[in-house]
Amino acid sequence: MQNELSKATKLTYNHVHLTSFSVMKVNLAAQVLSRSVGLVIEEYGGEAATETAKFIKLVDRFFDCLNVRSLYEGERKRKPDLMPYTSVDDPRFQFLTEDFLGYLRDLKDQVDNRQGFSKTEKSKMFLSYQSKAVVEATKYLIQHGVKFVLTNKFCQDPVEEHFGRHRALGRRSDNPTVFEFGYQENKLRLQRSLALQIKPNGNVKRSSKQYEIEIDDTPLKKKRRNKTSTEAC
Repeated sequence: MQNELSKATKLTYNHVHLTSFSVMKVNLAAQVLSRSVGLVIEEYGGEAATETAKFIKLVDRFFDCLNVRSLYEGERKRKPDLMPYTSVDDPRFQFLTEDFLGYLRDLKDQVDNRQGFSKTEKSKMFLSYQSKAVVEATKYLIQHGVKFVLTNKFCQDPVEEHFGRHRALGRRSDNPTVFEFGYQENKLRLQRSLALQIKPNGNVKRSSKQYEIEIDDTPLKKKRRNKTSTEAC
């Protein structure tokens, strides 16, 4: 902030000084591990920060490849990595399986060869690589007639949120029967059908059309009042 480099990125005080709540926010991590931050570090960090800048730019592209959520977002933002997957020969598959995973494998080898650290400490020094499943699932769908694939739909956060609601309803009962689970499921469906749409603040983004309710403001028909005997006279 003193060097005014914050103008080239979205970084703020909150990105560096985290709280017990903000450490769970994915958007803060994504903004730190962004291409703009990588370019700034590459330009002003010197030779010692070269690998850090490379890591940040790789992770930024990895995020984009696995966060395709719209048919036109890639065109609007001019980012090819956000375009929908339509071919099994998409070059992003090579990036995910060879470039990105290859980088992580080299990182793991370097960590394993480090001396003076326990196995537990070494396990915290590298990332787990799980993008092969996304690549194979995307290729499978395209090969079996799917016109395009949006990788953002593979996110498991909505499933975790749904079963979290089940655990909340079950309270101390952590092993419900089929009947109890079905009763809770019907209860959740009823709640969602009656609930007004609320903009989420967490990591899960709900569809804008998922909980829409049409409100009709047409006046109700008035009940015809019977005339009293006095009025009739």
